[in-house]
Parts: sequence; structure tokens; C-alpha cells
Amino acid sequence: MPYFVKWTLAGQDEVFDQPVSYAKLSDALDYACTVLYRHPTDIWIEDDTGSPIALDVRIKQHCTSKGHA
Repeated sequence: MPYFVKWTLAGQDEVFDQPVSYAKLSDALDYACTVLYRHPTDIWIEDDTGSPIALDVRIKQHCTSKGHA
């Protein structure tokens, strides 16, 4: 199942996303850790149906456990 990282930035209405999908959730979570350096107002990971799989709290926990944050 493909996973897509999406986020919003302060003062912008646009939803940003990585044009590449990730085959493993762990890879999407790792990429989301790099997005956190941009200080998004919201960040999440969706599956191929557009359903949220991981929200910001889970992403931040993953990053902390991997030493990214």
C-alpha cells in the first residue's frame, strides 16, 4: 500500500505533499521527520484512499524514537 506525506505551513492554505509515495509506513514516517524541520502547522500521512494513517503526534513520537527530534 502506498503512503503519502502531507502538511500545511503557517499562513498558507495550500496542502503540500511529497510527490513520491512510500511503500512502507516507516519510510513515510522517516520522510515526515525531515518535514518537521520546516515547522508545519499540521502534518499527516495518508494511504492510497486518502485516509489518514498517522497524525502529527504519532509522527513526532516516531521521530523522537529514531533520534530525529
